[in-house]
Amino acid sequence: MATDRWRPHLLIREAFKNVFGAGSRMFPVLALAVLAGSGSSAFILVETESLRKEVQALADDGHNVLTFSALKPEEPTLISRASCEALATQSGVRAAGVLEPERELNVLPVGNRLPAQRASITLFPELKDADLLVGPKLSDHASGGFVVRIGDEPAKAVVAEPHAEGLGTGFGITLPPRASASTSEHCVVILDPFADAQTTRDALAAQLHTSGNAVTSTELLVPTNDPVDTYLKRPSRWLPLLLGALGALATAISTRLRASEIAVYRMSGTSATSVVSLLTVEALLIAGTAAASAATASAVLAKGHLDATVPVVWGLAMAGVWTLTSIVASLDLAVRSPNDLAKDR
Repeated sequence: MATDRWRPHLLIREAFKNVFGAGSRMFPVLALAVLAGSGSSAFILVETESLRKEVQALADDGHNVLTFSALKPEEPTLISRASCEALATQSGVRAAGVLEPERELNVLPVGNRLPAQRASITLFPELKDADLLVGPKLSDHASGGFVVRIGDEPAKAVVAEPHAEGLGTGFGITLPPRASASTSEHCVVILDPFADAQTTRDALAAQLHTSGNAVTSTELLVPTNDPVDTYLKRPSRWLPLLLGALGALATAISTRLRASEIAVYRMSGTSATSVVSLLTVEALLIAGTAAASAATASAVLAKGHLDATVPVVWGLAMAGVWTLTSIVASLDLAVRSPNDLAKDR
């Protein structure tokens, strides 16, 4: 056994054998590292899915659906259809276009005197493949088109996809705008469910070309609480750090159970500094396994995460807590008397 002149590569090799070698007493801690790393990423995914469902439920009710119209109803404003539809290409915008009420229609065999409206294809993309949309509450047709009649004229209809209730696609008929319609009194913008409507609305309004008076925006649904803010402030977000602390405790206990092995190092001439370095490398290998497991689980579950780097960052934070805490908890083993260490069996 080398004395106090451990070379770095020999020290690393020794630590690697102590952690990963056959018959290693660190295997239980190593298994705990794998479970903690992958478990933290999986737990973050579960919480992310819960947030996604809550945000989508609010979006279905009209959250982040903005309607731009005249600031004063008695002073109408005309909004350029082209500028409104162009908002659909903006970052954070899912769809945008004009939306105007239309007279009631008789649509056979769907029904008589049905509420109707005209909307841009950029707002309801289903209109690309049809002459009109039929509300899902009015028809039991499955996906695919079917023929209806408006008066004496046949038309191809499709059932509208689910949209926020306030957009009128559920119980009515939706037609494309008239070819001659270049302006509208209403421009509707559907934002991404995770977008911030408060910071986005002014920028969007500035891009609209209007004539007449000023425009303002209203949101179909203003939630009483912000699920994203609640998610960011949740106490359970610290779970990876707690797992790191628990893993460090397990590592420290396992290291103390190897006191007689550490005594052999000291008795053979290994200095306290080299023992600390050896224990540090061992802790880094175990904590690194936890971080690698978190990163691997994050890659496997990447589609479910809003940002796949988040569980990786938390995995690194867990590894940092794991390493530092386990080293501090084991420092005394390097400076204690070898004879005392040999008695700790």
